[in-house]
Amino acid sequence: MVLRYLCKVEQRVKDVTGTFRLRRDSDERLPQSYIVYLGSHSFGSNPSLLDSKSVTNSHYDLLGSFLGSTEKAKEAIFYSYNKYINGFAAILDEDEAKEIAKHPNVVSMFLNKRYELHTTRSWNFLGLETDGGFANDSVWKKSLGEDIIIGNLDTGVWPESKSFSDEGFGPIPKKWKGICQVAKGNPDKFYCNSARDFDGHGTHTLSTAGGNFIAGANVLGFGNGTASGGSPKARVASYKICWDGCDEANILAGFEAAISDGVDVISVSLGGIFPQFGSGNAISVGSFHAIAISDGVDVSLL
Repeated sequence: MVLRYLCKVEQRVKDVTGTFRLRRDSDERLPQSYIVYLGSHSFGSNPSLLDSKSVTNSHYDLLGSFLGSTEKAKEAIFYSYNKYINGFAAILDEDEAKEIAKHPNVVSMFLNKRYELHTTRSWNFLGLETDGGFANDSVWKKSLGEDIIIGNLDTGVWPESKSFSDEGFGPIPKKWKGICQVAKGNPDKFYCNSARDFDGHGTHTLSTAGGNFIAGANVLGFGNGTASGGSPKARVASYKICWDGCDEANILAGFEAAISDGVDVISVSLGGIFPQFGSGNAISVGSFHAIAISDGVDVSLL
């Protein structure tokens, strides 16, 4: 079986959230992880490796000016967003964070909060159905999302699912700029490491968005029929950003990876009690930059 799964592994560099603490003397403020958002880049929508390296070095220089050296900055920073989003995630104490937030180049600075997995009645929410079905003149019926690339930021995927079979599909679209990871000697032509879904939520949401037609689907013998996602002929890419919850630093890294890979749609089924708009949270920042690039990426927050 050949899968149409475009495998992209997002590895969590450090498991740090807004609740992360390091043991220090009782009279010192405890470190937490923060995201420092610096806005956009000046080099446009096609950054080179040299551009990205230069941005990361500028992050080290900026933070180093507060911590005393670039070496300390390199130890503190665990994500440098250097392609489409400009910023970094770092472990800082509260006093350091307050001072950095005053820098004129800092657009916003916020704690690396943890989001939870969400889902919803997608098609009702999007207003795509009428009386439980799609209209006869629906664009969906004409294209079925053919060769649209959907990037899913979630718990990963179980690629062996029939929902992700690419039987009858043509070659991978040329607009895909990511890595299709193939295990040597693997007849299924896919390989997954940390993008493997051990929760089930990512497989559910990705198949809801782009699952292929599956005849004879049922739940414990009930509701027999043909199941499919909203775009059954789309290509799908999974970005594992959630382990025990979904940290904002990982969410932002997932957005940048998906934008860089050339996806057309980013699906995010996460939420929390935090503000959902503005420059003070990762989903808003990532969505803004996805839409702002020259070709534009549709972002679906379900």
